[in-house]
Amino acid sequence: MIEAKLREFGDQTVLAPKIFHSSSEMPRNIVFEDLVAEGYSLINNRPGSLEEIKLALKKLAKIHAISYQMAQMGNKEITTFQKIYVNTVNVDDFIILRDGVKLMKKVISDQPDLQKYISHFEAAEKFLFPKVLDLLNAPKNGKHSAVQVLNHGDFHMKNLMVKYVDNELKELMLLDYQTCIFGSPAIDLYYAFVMMYSPNMRLEKMDELLYYYTKSFQDTLHSVQYQGHIPTIKEIREEMCDYRHWGLYLICTLLCFNYAFMHGFDMSEIIESEAARLEIFANTKILDELRLLLPRLLYLGYFEE
Repeated sequence: MIEAKLREFGDQTVLAPKIFHSSSEMPRNIVFEDLVAEGYSLINNRPGSLEEIKLALKKLAKIHAISYQMAQMGNKEITTFQKIYVNTVNVDDFIILRDGVKLMKKVISDQPDLQKYISHFEAAEKFLFPKVLDLLNAPKNGKHSAVQVLNHGDFHMKNLMVKYVDNELKELMLLDYQTCIFGSPAIDLYYAFVMMYSPNMRLEKMDELLYYYTKSFQDTLHSVQYQGHIPTIKEIREEMCDYRHWGLYLICTLLCFNYAFMHGFDMSEIIESEAARLEIFANTKILDELRLLLPRLLYLGYFEE
């Protein structure tokens, strides 16, 4: 439906692989086109380039913008997507989702210059996960924020494939929409911050990338001649502030996976073993990033309820 709306106004952007066959009957299945045969590949053992990340954000912005328009025009179907992995499982059965703050406290307790943040994590630990659930469940609880869109829900590096021709980026495909969730665009934007941006982008390009996303969002609504209110960069920043606890939760829980993606770690071992996750944090690069990232989070109120 989102692609169809774009096509009405001449936008030929491809937002997902083609589906050749699907069945809701047993055995349930979905058959997609083979992207490898079309020249696509995963981004392996390296951070994404700024060009790649911007193209991913541009496509995300189109999805967000058209879904925002659809919701504003009274489409109820799009609001039924309410489940993401965090708010649909018993977190006690998933140590990774449950013990992110505990892991972060272990990491910084071994670093004398970072130990001053332990008390802040201990304070946040008391309220963080309930706050996250409130944020993710906000639309169905009637407490949603001003800007509501259909989020991808799992917007990380391994859910992208890129196509290069003669060393030039020609196309990028977004994959795995199975945890789409209707809510604030900050859900996807924080996911990108933690799981898609390189350390340099998180520390030096955050404002640029947020503006780029917002401009793409606005341009998409203008291109389809939407006549309602178009969110401003100030309003998108307010969404990021309101969802700062989701951002802190993702940093505690998933930042180590970003480094694992970049350096080719065995993902099954990372998921199953706390020792493997601690080994990633022993990397001086991630510790150096925490030395710059944690003061920023403190100053911006991420640790405050």
